Amino acid sequence: MSREKFNSKILVFCYALFMLFVMDITVEAKTTTLEDGTVFDSDYYANTYPDLKAAFGYDYNALLNHYLNYGRGENRLPSAEALAESMGLVAMSDLANLKSLKKKCTNEELQAAYDVAMEIVKPLTQESLEVQLFYIAVAIRERIDSGKVVYTTSVKHYNNPYGYFVIGVGSCAGSTRATGLCLNMLGIPYEHVNENQWSHQWCRVNVDGIYWICDAYGLYVGPEPAPYTHPYL
Repeated sequence: MSREKFNSKILVFCYALFMLFVMDITVEAKTTTLEDGTVFDSDYYANTYPDLKAAFGYDYNALLNHYLNYGRGENRLPSAEALAESMGLVAMSDLANLKSLKKKCTNEELQAAYDVAMEIVKPLTQESLEVQLFYIAVAIRERIDSGKVVYTTSVKHYNNPYGYFVIGVGSCAGSTRATGLCLNMLGIPYEHVNENQWSHQWCRVNVDGIYWICDAYGLYVGPEPAPYTHPYL
């Protein structure tokens, strides 16, 4: 092998190593769990604090270093999970009906729906269960009445919280899961009545031993007349 060809191969090899190194330091995870269990989300941290976004943009390492050295001591929130915890809400990963709520959703899509739902449930953490059910049903129904949500059963995500809260499409199934997401965030378990059936669907909630219907789409909240029956059907 000539000296020129040998040097050329060395240069190609070194360039490949360099690119691997660059890729390794630039393709950072934007979300990480710290040693104390805190979830740090660099995008959330930047978007929540304009001064940090102006200073660091979306530089993961710079934002993480700021949180560890300054932000934590300043009580800055490192992630949406931390915000939920500070309000006494259930984290997305701990939702009682998580499997159902994730119906054809990615984690990122469900997180986007969770963030919207947080605005609904924030004022309700200290309210009675009955008030929580009424308020959630009215807030979910308002999105239909105002035109923010269009009824459909043919558009992707029509039957999950991401479609309802983010895309603006839904059905009684999507309304039920959007309602259920809000309930679970407040620590309220529920049963999804008629789930995955071509039939009207709603949330069934135990209120002090009496089962209530929480039906945002049909706009009925109250005790069920008989087990698994709806007064409007």
